[in-house]
Amino acid sequence: MTSPFTSTSAVRFHHTDPASYVFFPRYFEMIQAAVEDWFTIALGINYADLINHDRVGFPTVRTECDFHKPSRLGDSVELTIYVERLGGSSITVQFVGRVKGEERLRARSVLVAISLEDGRPRPLDPALRVQIDAYIARQGTLPPAHARDVKAPPPPATKPTTQAAQAARPA
Repeated sequence: MTSPFTSTSAVRFHHTDPASYVFFPRYFEMIQAAVEDWFTIALGINYADLINHDRVGFPTVRTECDFHKPSRLGDSVELTIYVERLGGSSITVQFVGRVKGEERLRARSVLVAISLEDGRPRPLDPALRVQIDAYIARQGTLPPAHARDVKAPPPPATKPTTQAAQAARPA
């Protein structure tokens, strides 16, 4: 059975701007919360224990996001996580954010395992790799990109100029 992990965040007043739309940096807070839940719930590795006891952090070293449609106060944003790549010390993750099935955003982040003692990258723990590999096997396929991300078809050919039309005619 394929099923990627989905975390749901209620859009609250503190997430919004004066027009009651989610202020874009708040999505990154929701994404971080989804990552923490993914570790704890989907992978079975308590995120807080990684930080507090194992002294391993997973800071985001790169992130990008395409926003397709705003979300508003009262919406429930569902963030689904797909692992795109598993490196020696990094995890590249894609997020698809939806409200009532309608895609609102698509993001990608690179997380790097670091020692919280010296701040340097460290190899992913073998037990974590096993859990992520198992997750990849059951996550299914990333859905196609949002319609706005799909390249538009080329414009229709313009009518040839008179000279070009005459040159193309059979003699």
